[in-house]
Amino acid sequence: MSILDPTTNCCSYLDRVDADGLRIVPGNQINGRMKMKFLITCCVAVCLTVSASARAFDLVSQSEFLASQAQEKLEPVFTARSSPLPSDPMIEIRSPSLTGPIKGPVSIDLRCVSSGAAKINWESLKIMYGAFKLDITERVRKEGKILSDGIQIASANLPSGSHKLVIQVANTDGKQAEREVRFTVE
Repeated sequence: MSILDPTTNCCSYLDRVDADGLRIVPGNQINGRMKMKFLITCCVAVCLTVSASARAFDLVSQSEFLASQAQEKLEPVFTARSSPLPSDPMIEIRSPSLTGPIKGPVSIDLRCVSSGAAKINWESLKIMYGAFKLDITERVRKEGKILSDGIQIASANLPSGSHKLVIQVANTDGKQAEREVRFTVE
């Protein structure tokens, strides 16, 4: 524990507490054992900070998920869709595999391809979640990686159940693509 010594105006450290009171050791007289304790404490703090930043983030909250599930029951089963033109950008799902249930946390890898000389305009990216089409684009921008040809999200927490993402992107020619992705998290 450090305290400020008003007589010397420098920081001193408590060595031990005696029955008579406190024995104060000036900062320049710190022994090797105290230095080792300090270094170990710093290392533990750094490790905890690094591991906290490497954890999965919540792509959607439990309440957002439940609200979307309730709305899904009210949505019509069929929706009108148009077929993309060959000149439109394409959104491909690299992962997760959509053939069965997914175990969380979920890693998402999307590839966006534009035709001709046009490039993907990443400023146009929009990612919406669930029946309410909740805009989660900024969460993805903050926690994921926008690459020259796609999007990668290393580790996202999603509640167990069925999910729907709608991804929209345009190219520099102004042509737009939209892809709806449905999957289930165990």
